[in-house]
Amino acid sequence: MPPTRWRPPMPSERPGPVARRAGEIRALVAALCLLLLSASPSGAAELSSPAVVLPQGGIALLLFPPSSSVKEIAVGPTRARVHLWRHQSSQSSKAKEDSFRAVLVGVDFSTPPKTLPLTLLGPGAHENLSLAVTPRPFQVSRLSVARSFVTPPASFLRRLARERKVILAALAAPDSPFLFHRAFVAPLSGKVTHDFGAYRYLNGRAMARHSGEDIDAPMGTPVHAANDGIVRLAGSFYYDGNMVIIDHGGGLLTEYLHMSDMAVHAGDKVVRGQVIGRVGHSGRVTGPVLHYGAVLRGAHVNPMMLTGLLAKAVHLREEGP
Repeated sequence: MPPTRWRPPMPSERPGPVARRAGEIRALVAALCLLLLSASPSGAAELSSPAVVLPQGGIALLLFPPSSSVKEIAVGPTRARVHLWRHQSSQSSKAKEDSFRAVLVGVDFSTPPKTLPLTLLGPGAHENLSLAVTPRPFQVSRLSVARSFVTPPASFLRRLARERKVILAALAAPDSPFLFHRAFVAPLSGKVTHDFGAYRYLNGRAMARHSGEDIDAPMGTPVHAANDGIVRLAGSFYYDGNMVIIDHGGGLLTEYLHMSDMAVHAGDKVVRGQVIGRVGHSGRVTGPVLHYGAVLRGAHVNPMMLTGLLAKAVHLREEGP
């Protein structure tokens, strides 16, 4: 089965009225389940609201005062370190900087709507909060295509397995201190297909869901780094074509696929807005497109939420003894 980054050879079809209605009903049922999940063990509903609310595939920046004793957070079984972070409001020499302790939290697009425990951890600190995952609609694509688009030739299986290991290794970068201090920018201007997390059926067979966002743009359009970081991978792959993965620190990486060429190499330091390649149709696509993805500690999150990450940051302060 193709990896999650593979793009169908034809545009996604939007669900019809019946499918949309069914989706609305599922969303309503999920919301009711979310309310039930927020009930306490005794059966009484909790009066406190979740500290963080994210849609499926959502991501948020949590900020604490610089003097905060919180060193780690835990969302369910997943732990993440809280790093000292400086927010730079502009590029000028007189740029205002604010210091915080910060951590990124996110949920994979496949996470069902529910309430997750959010625990603040540190020396002498242990506070239990919650994170609510809310439902969001996803496109559905049902296409009939040539068999070669669904099943790769047997002669390529070893190559695909080898490439998958290389990509997964790049996406497993350590949860290092933040490398960015300004807001994220879009990698280019173009038509966003809004197919992040889309369900895909090719010739009636369920395929891997679409893990990123496709942005249609003319061949050769410059692709820019969404923020400062270090290039973890730059290479050519069977499904993904010419791909670049950038590590922005804090466990967050961005992906840029199907480019015609690449202007960076693994290990390069890049700055926000730097040209890292150009739009192409390398790999398994039929026309010029940029697949733009974001991965946070292994979770595929919506890359289009990154531009609002700082503006919508959640400020938290642990309660005193």
